[in-house]
Amino acid sequence: MWPDNETANDLIGFQVHADLIRNVVCNPKMLPTTIGVFGDWGGGKTSIMKMLERDLEPSNWPEGSEERKRCETIAVVYTNTWQFEGYDDAKSAILSSVLLELAGHKRFGAKVRDAALKLLKSVNWMRFAKLTLKHVAIPAAAAFFTGGAAAIPAAVAVSSGLSRLKFWEKKENGKGEEAGESPDLEELLKKEEAEAGEIDIRGFRDRFGKMLKDGGIETLVVLVDDLDRCTPERIIENLEAVKLFLSADQTAFVIGADRRIVEHAIREKYAQRATDGEAKELEDRLVKDYLEKLVQIPYSLPRLSATEIQTYMTLLFCQRYLNGDQFGVCVKSCNAGRSKNRYGTFGYRDVEAVMEKAELGDPLKDALTFSASAAPLIADGLKGNPRQVKRFLNALLLRKELAIVAKLDNVKDSVLVKLMILEYTNTNLFTELFTWQSQQSGHPTQLAQLEKSLAENEEKNEFDDVAKKHNSRWSTPGPRKWLAMEPQLQNVDLRDYFWVARDRLESTFAGVAMLPPAVRIVLDGLMSEQKPKRNAAMESAKALSPDEKTSLVQSLDQRIMRQPDDSSGYEGLRLLIEAGLGEAARTLANILMTRPLDKVPPAIGMQIATLYNAKPELRGTLEPVRTELSKSNAKVGKAFQESMKKK
Repeated sequence: MWPDNETANDLIGFQVHADLIRNVVCNPKMLPTTIGVFGDWGGGKTSIMKMLERDLEPSNWPEGSEERKRCETIAVVYTNTWQFEGYDDAKSAILSSVLLELAGHKRFGAKVRDAALKLLKSVNWMRFAKLTLKHVAIPAAAAFFTGGAAAIPAAVAVSSGLSRLKFWEKKENGKGEEAGESPDLEELLKKEEAEAGEIDIRGFRDRFGKMLKDGGIETLVVLVDDLDRCTPERIIENLEAVKLFLSADQTAFVIGADRRIVEHAIREKYAQRATDGEAKELEDRLVKDYLEKLVQIPYSLPRLSATEIQTYMTLLFCQRYLNGDQFGVCVKSCNAGRSKNRYGTFGYRDVEAVMEKAELGDPLKDALTFSASAAPLIADGLKGNPRQVKRFLNALLLRKELAIVAKLDNVKDSVLVKLMILEYTNTNLFTELFTWQSQQSGHPTQLAQLEKSLAENEEKNEFDDVAKKHNSRWSTPGPRKWLAMEPQLQNVDLRDYFWVARDRLESTFAGVAMLPPAVRIVLDGLMSEQKPKRNAAMESAKALSPDEKTSLVQSLDQRIMRQPDDSSGYEGLRLLIEAGLGEAARTLANILMTRPLDKVPPAIGMQIATLYNAKPELRGTLEPVRTELSKSNAKVGKAFQESMKKK
C-alpha cells in the first residue's frame, strides 16, 4: 500500500514543470508576479510546490555552484490556505502566516523579525477593523476594476464580496481624513491606528517591501497551496490578500488550485447568475478578467499519458518490492531516461536492466507485467490523475489480498479491474449487475446478451433494442464502452469478484474506447480454431484502415498482456504478419523484448525462428528478438535455439 501524501520525490516526471516555474520566479525581470499552477485535484500541484521548496533551498545545491549562490538571497514561504478555513478573516490569517514564517526563517529571521512583528500589529488592527466595520464599505470589485488597490482614494472594500474593511488615506500633512464615519468610531480607529502604524494598502505594501529589502531578501517566493479546498469566500479573501497587500516588487506567488473552482468562487461572489446569452457573455468576461487581475501567469498541468502512467505504476511497484537503495537506482535511471526521451516508458525490461543480476522476484515481475497491460485502461479511466492511480492500486491490492486470504484462487486481475471500473463509473449498474449474478449463480444471462449483441451488431440501434429489455442506461456511452472492454465476462463466474468488492469504494473512472465492429470481427476470426475463419480474418485485415489495423494489433497486444501464457494472442499476431501487416511484427518483437520471457509459451520460440528464416524482410525487426532469445534460459528461448539449429 502507498500513502496518499504529496512528495518532492518525483515519480511522475513533473520536475520539468517545477524547473520552469523556478526559472520564472528567480528572474528579477519577471517580478512581482503571481503564477497559477492549475490542475485537477490530485494532479500533482502540491508535489510541484514541494519540489520548488526543495530546489530553492541553497543547502540542496553543491558548495560554490551558481544555483546555490542564486538561492542564497531567496526566501521561500509555504502556506496552506485550507488551514485558515475556520478563521473569521482568512485574509488576516494568510498575512499573519507569511509574516510569522518570515520572522522565523532559518536564514533571514533575525534580520526581518522586528519589522515582521510590527506588520503583524497592523494585521491585527485590520482584523479588528473588519469586525467593527463589516457593514460600512464600498464594493471592492468595483474599485478593483477601476484603477486597482493603490488608486482607491479613501476607502476600499475587502469584504461584502471580499471583506468590508475601512482604510484611511493619509494626507500630505500626515493627518487622517474622515470618510463618512461617526466621530466616536473615528476616534476609536485613530487610536488603534496610532498603535499599529500606517495601515492603508499602499503603506502596508511599502513597509512589507522595505522589510524584505532591509533583511537581504532579494526574492520572496510564497507557495500558496490547497486554495481550491476553501469556500468561495475564503478563496477570494486569500487571493486578494496576495494581490492587495503582499505584491511587493521582489515577490513571486505560486498558487496551486483547480482553475474551475477558482472561477466558480469568482462567479459566486460577483456574477449575477445570468440567463440570457448577452448577460452570460458579460458574466464570463467578468470572471475571466477578474482572474487575470489576480493571476498574471496561468500554467495548467497536463494529464499523464498512458506511457507516463505505466512508468508511474512501475516506480510505485519498485518502491513497494525493492529496498531503498534499489528503488533509488531505479528512480535515477528513470529520470535519466526521461531527460533523453520524454515519450519513452520505464517498464519491466528497464527495471531488469538496472537491477542487473539481482532477482526481481515473482511479485514484482507480475506487478510490472500488470502495469504494462493495465496502464492504457487506467490512464483513460482516471484521466491521467496520479493520486487516483495510487488510490486505485491501493484498492486493487487490498481486494487481491482479500481474495488470497479468503482462498479465492480464481480471481483474475483483468476481471477485477473491469468490475471495479463499472463500480466507480456507474454505481447503479454495478448494483444491478450484482443482483443479476446473485440470482443466477454468478453467470447473469443479461450480461451475456448485452456483450453478444454489442459484438455482433454493427448498428447502434440494434444494441439499444437489446439494452432496453434490461435497462436502457446500458446503451449510454460509458456503459457501452465498459461492455466492449476486454475481458468479456459472459463466461466468468462473478460471485468471488463481487464478494471481494463489497467495500464499495468511491471514485470516478471513465470507460475505454470500444473496438470498431470491423476490427472485432477480424479479431474474433483470428482467435477462431477453424482455419477457414482464420484465413477469412487475414484477408479482411488487409482491407482495414490504418487506424483500424493499429487498433487490431493493440487488441492482440492487450490480450497477451492479460494472458501472457496463452498462445492465442501470439498466434493472432503471427497470422497478421503472414497477411503482411508490418506493425504486427513490430508489436510481437516489442512484446518479447519488454515482457517476462518465462511466461511466453515455448511454441512462440519455434514460430519466431520460422519467421526469421522464411521472411528475410523481417530480420531487421526481429534481430533484437533473435539476440535476446539466443541467450535466454526460458523455455521459449530454448525452443527458439533448438529450432534455429535445425534450419
